[in-house]
This record gives sequence, C-alpha cells and structure tokens, in this order.
Amino acid sequence: MRRRVISLGSLLLAVVALGFVLVNATLVDRRAPSVTGISLSAAADGSGRLAHTVTSIDIEFSEPVKTGSVERRLGIVPYVPGAISWNGSIAIFTPSQKLPQATAFTVRIAAGFEDLAGNAATAGVEWQFSTVGPPAVVSTDPLDGAADVPVDATVTITFDRLMDTQAVESAIRVEPAVELRPAWSGQTLALTFVNPLQFATTYTVTIATGAADTAGSRLLTRFETRFATVSAGLGVERTVPADGVAGIGVQTPIAVVFDGPLDPATIGEALQITPPVPGTIEAIALPSDADPRPAPDAPRRPATVLVFRPSDALASHTTYSVSLAPVVTRLDAPGEVAAGRTWTFTTGQPALSGQNQIAFLSARSGSRNVWLMNPDGSNPRQLTTELVPVAGFDVSGDGDRVAWSAGGTIRTMRMDGGDVQTLTEANAFEYAPRFSPDQRSLLVGRRDGAGVDLGYWLVPLDATAGGERQLLAGGAPPLGSTLLEGDAVNATERALPWAAQAAFEPAGRRLLITTAPGNVQLVDLDPDVPELAVVDTGIVAAAGPAWSPAEGRFIVAGRQGGQSTDGIYAVGVDGTAVRLVPGGGSVAVAPDGLLAFLVSDSSGAARLAIARSTDAQPRVLTPAGDLLSDRSPAFAPDGRSILFARVRGDETVVSAGIWVIDPATSRRSPLTTDGGYPRWLP
Repeated sequence: MRRRVISLGSLLLAVVALGFVLVNATLVDRRAPSVTGISLSAAADGSGRLAHTVTSIDIEFSEPVKTGSVERRLGIVPYVPGAISWNGSIAIFTPSQKLPQATAFTVRIAAGFEDLAGNAATAGVEWQFSTVGPPAVVSTDPLDGAADVPVDATVTITFDRLMDTQAVESAIRVEPAVELRPAWSGQTLALTFVNPLQFATTYTVTIATGAADTAGSRLLTRFETRFATVSAGLGVERTVPADGVAGIGVQTPIAVVFDGPLDPATIGEALQITPPVPGTIEAIALPSDADPRPAPDAPRRPATVLVFRPSDALASHTTYSVSLAPVVTRLDAPGEVAAGRTWTFTTGQPALSGQNQIAFLSARSGSRNVWLMNPDGSNPRQLTTELVPVAGFDVSGDGDRVAWSAGGTIRTMRMDGGDVQTLTEANAFEYAPRFSPDQRSLLVGRRDGAGVDLGYWLVPLDATAGGERQLLAGGAPPLGSTLLEGDAVNATERALPWAAQAAFEPAGRRLLITTAPGNVQLVDLDPDVPELAVVDTGIVAAAGPAWSPAEGRFIVAGRQGGQSTDGIYAVGVDGTAVRLVPGGGSVAVAPDGLLAFLVSDSSGAARLAIARSTDAQPRVLTPAGDLLSDRSPAFAPDGRSILFARVRGDETVVSAGIWVIDPATSRRSPLTTDGGYPRWLP
C-alpha cells in the first residue's frame, strides 16, 4: 500500500512539471511578421492604386516590428526621396516632394524585417501604384457643339478630380462676355448666368491652364467648349448671295429668306456689312407666280424676307462679309428670334458685252439667275440678280441686252446692268422672252392676273416697233415657275416650260413657236396682211425649235401624225414638215446645218447626238453607261463645239454641270459643276 501512494505522488509531480513546460513553450513568440496592407493617403480613385501627386504611403504590419529592420529594407522604384514615421505597427512614408505625374511606382520591402521578438519575415513584398496625369474635364452639359440651348441654361463642367476652386474660377472666360455665378459640388462646377443669354448666339467657355487640382497640378492645355442658344423658332432658309460664292453681280441685293413671317420693326440693325455699304433695308414677301395675283384689296402677304438694297453698285472684285444679328423676331412672337450668322461673297465685274460668252442658268448665288462665263469656263459672273428663280432668258443678237422672266415678270437690261426695264404689267404674268431679229420687239407668253391663258404676244421695245400684237390666242406657259428650284434641270428631256421656245427666221417675218402644251405653230408676220397667217404643223414637241441658216428651214424635235417615236423635223416657211432622223429633246443647229439633239440609250438616259438632214441615223457623241444624262445642246458660233448640260443618272434633277464637246472627235470636258440651259453667244 505504501509503495502505491508514493507512485501516485510522483506521477502528479511529473504532470505538473510537464504542464509548466508546455505553458512556457506556448508563450514564446515564434511567428514571423507580415505586411497586412499598403494604402495611399491621397488616392485618386476607388481602386486605391491611383495616387495624387501629393500623397503618403501607409504600410501596415501584422504586429509591432523593429523599425530599423523595415526602414533598411524599404524602397520605392523609381526612387522617391522621403522620410518614414511610425504609428504603432504602421509605417508612414512621406515623400519630400511632389511625385511626378502619370508615373508607375513599385513599393518594395525585402525579406528579413523582424518583429520585436526577433522573428524575421521570410518573404518580401511588392506593391504597385501610379500617379494621376494632369487634371482634365471629363464632361460638360451642354455638350460641346450643342445647339438650341435654352437662354436660362446652367452650364456644368465636371473634372476628373477635386480642383482648386479659386484657381479654376480665375481661369474661366465666357465669350461673348456674360456675368456668371460659379458653384461647386465635389468635382463639378456649375455656372449660372446673372442675366438670360442671348437668343441664337454661340457661346464659348474656356478654362486656361492656370486651373489646378488640389495638389497643384495644372491643366495640360486650355479647355474649350461651345454651345448655341435656341433660335426661338424663326429659321433662315437661305441667304442671297449664298455663302462663299464668287462672281456675284455688283447690283445684287443682300437678303435673308426666313421660314416664317418676320416683324419689320426688328430689322433696322439686323445686318452689318463689311466693307460698309450705304443703302436701305426692308421686309418683303417674295414675288410668286404659284397662284393668281391677289386682288388690290386683298390682305398683303406677310413679309418673310429681309432685304438690303445698296444705293449704288458694289465694288467689283471685292469680298463682302455680312453678319445677321440675332434680333429679327417672328411676327407677333417677340420671344422668337432668328439665329445670327455671318457669311461672305465676292463680287465679279460687270459685263460690257455678251459677245463670245456663254450664258447659263445657275442657282449658285442662292437664287437661280443668268450667269456669264468665258468659253473655257473661266471668270463666271452673275448677270441678273433676282431673289426669285429666273425661269427663262434670251440675249439680243448683238450681245448687248438680256431679257429674262422671274416670278412671271419680264425685265430687260443692258449687259453692264444699266437701263433695267420692267415690261410686264402688274396684273399679268409673262414668260418665255425671245428677241426679234431686229431687237426692236420681244416675244412673250402671257396670262392675266387670274391665270387665264392669253397666248403669245409681240411686245415693242422702242417706239419704232409700233404697238404690241397678239400672235397666238393660247398656249402660254403655266403659272408656277417659282416652284422649280435649283438650276432648273429637269427629270426628262422636256425643256423648261417657261423658257423661250420659239425661233425667228433671220428676216423676222416668220417664227415657229412650241406652245406650252407642245403644239408647233408657224406664224407669218407679213406686214401687208392684216390677219396673221398661223399654220399648225401637226407636230407635238417637247422643246423649242431652231432656225437652220444652211437650209432656210426651222428644225424641231417631236412627233407628227401617227408616229410612235420622236423625230427631228424640218419645217419650211410654208409650214410643211418633213421628218429627218430619229431624235428628241431640244435641237441646236450649226451654221453649216449640222444638227445636235438627244437620243435615248438602252437604259433610257438621254445621249447627245448629231446628224445632217441627209443622214439616215444620228451619230451618238456621249457614251452610254457613264451615269450621266445629257440636256440642252447649243452650238458655238463657228459650229466647231457643242455646249450641253448634264444631270446625274440617279438624281436627274441635280445638275452635273455644263460641258463642251468637239463633234468631230467626241472629246468632251466640263466647264462648270452646276447650271443648265447654256447658250454660246455670238
């Protein structure tokens, strides 16, 4: 029994001793320290890896460490000078200067740093971060280039970081200058304006490079954004002259055509012209022949056009700049203002004569008018200066005078722009002017103010020609010439219905007229016969005739009797018609009798062709398949070249320019990129 008690006591002492050893073994620190996190004191985004250029780097350890063991092993690549301070188990590295922008850095702590118990870390640590670049604007409201911005809008500018508010505000400019109030919300600056902005005005907001973020980094380049305020509902349809056009006539008015009625009381200071031009400004309604003339007591149509009429001719070869201020308001709506704009045009030089010039119609000036150019296409210059489209024109045989119809009114003038005369009475519409061979009379198609067809008349141009004389009782062109836009090229081979569609024999006694419905009528003006002799040739034509001096006959394209296709006909002075060759469209005749006209290819496009009266078939000059279709041939005075207009095959009402071709070689070249109805004046 005794030996058993001693054994148990010894066992108890051994257990206690073992427990003491185990406790001591547990209390001794054998764990190595580690880095539990690295962070930036001035992070620039949510990732925590993008730093502002002024920042500290915080390194947190898992336990207190021997500071020297860390500081000896800490480095930053590329090298950054600085100092390390401690806050418990956190090392704080503070650079001694701003970090460079847009640079990648690596923080390295080599293995071997120790905790207070002397346990050394067996692995090192690497951690990367980058610094921000220069501050930048990330968005604006309104967007750059925005239009129709309300005049009471607030402009907001958002940066990619917090900014030095005073530095930014000092760097802001707004043009035109306005008084503004800045307000900040974090990275966003809001600009409100003390007074409403101007209507229809483009504003530019700039921020100079003096703007800096909270770290002192400045904008790399000047920031700029533009916006335009609402035009308040009165739009500009077009200007006359159009922007950037050269060769404008020196007698031109300067006009702005709006898309609605304007208030005449607001136009007084609307236009600024440089160089300055004296003249008068008014608000008008454009003339129109789309409907019958209104009765004298009918309400006047509201004005839609601001027009400035110079009191004298503009200077030749001079560029003018015109600015429309945003002050013109819609009639009865003073809050609706038209947008301001600036455009330029350059004048040409008045023509002294039309001889050896090419006349043509073009809308390049903003409204379709008669233009002249040299035979090689150089020196284009505007001849007529109408605000509404010119529908037809003619030039006297000596090249000294032009007659034209615009809006149903016929005028004539000298080539130099002088002696302008209006022939059409206020209660009538007239079209299709054609000079008589002696230039003393003008053939016109006429309708009364109600639009009733009054046929064709011979109107005297001077007292020696006697009184006016009605030649045909019907067949005048229809109303509506102002509805035809652009260069007046048409979608078919049919000529412009309001253009001159008649030809005189050289003596002036007889003339052949293609009426608007297409009836070809021969008129004998024998002064010894009181009653006019009118012969219906039986030809239905789409275009006007020409006179062939070589054969002493008229030439016209059309169909006669039961013919199913168009042909070229010769019409004698007695009205007898003889079919010559297949062909259609308008016809031109050279001095030697060569004919130029149009034929259709397999695709239906019109091709320029030539023939003589003795030929069985025409010779086609322009090739099929070039995507262009031909119109309106006209010979040079010597017959060695042919002018013609062209249209695109896929846009047959859009001019593809005026071309010239050698009928002997078929070599062709463009003279213009626009225009129609060319005539080579003798």
